Amino acid sequence: MKTVELSKVENGSLFKIGNEEFIKFFDVNGETIVMPRNVAFRSRFGNNNDLRSSDVLRKLQEEYLPKIIELVGEENICEFETDLTTLDGLKPYGTMKSKISLPTLDFYRQNVETFDKYKVDCFCWLATPESAQPHSAPNWVVCVAPSGGFIYNVATTTMAAFVRFYTLYLLSLYRVRIDING
Repeated sequence: MKTVELSKVENGSLFKIGNEEFIKFFDVNGETIVMPRNVAFRSRFGNNNDLRSSDVLRKLQEEYLPKIIELVGEENICEFETDLTTLDGLKPYGTMKSKISLPTLDFYRQNVETFDKYKVDCFCWLATPESAQPHSAPNWVVCVAPSGGFIYNVATTTMAAFVRFYTLYLLSLYRVRIDING
């Protein structure tokens, strides 16, 4: 098995493990934040805008994470924290620890040049809720449009059922150890 030395891969560039391409964002305390180059699948977000109990997280954990584990090895995937603060600053959902998640709006903003470099031609869910009680009903989630701008979509709707162009896809985000076998 070949070792991929992620510490030597330039931030914002692509690297391969097997036949899969990944985007390297940056290193944090001996770990690297990466994302698959290609979108994983499409899905509605869930019954509300809380990622912790969402359909999309369940799908990431049950269907997509096992594929990544098979590719890079479970010992190379690290648990990390996702901040679920709403767009208007409320913190009803706190943070979430997991081995796979969606990017937050803040992460997207901090890495917009990298996201722009590898744009996908679809709308993509982010982990950031638009708002929550008492400001509004917990229904809206922030999405990235193909242009790179933002929209909000109702968590319970998969727009693909109505207009194909508005299919929502997932950008899964996770951390891996600096050097992984691949």
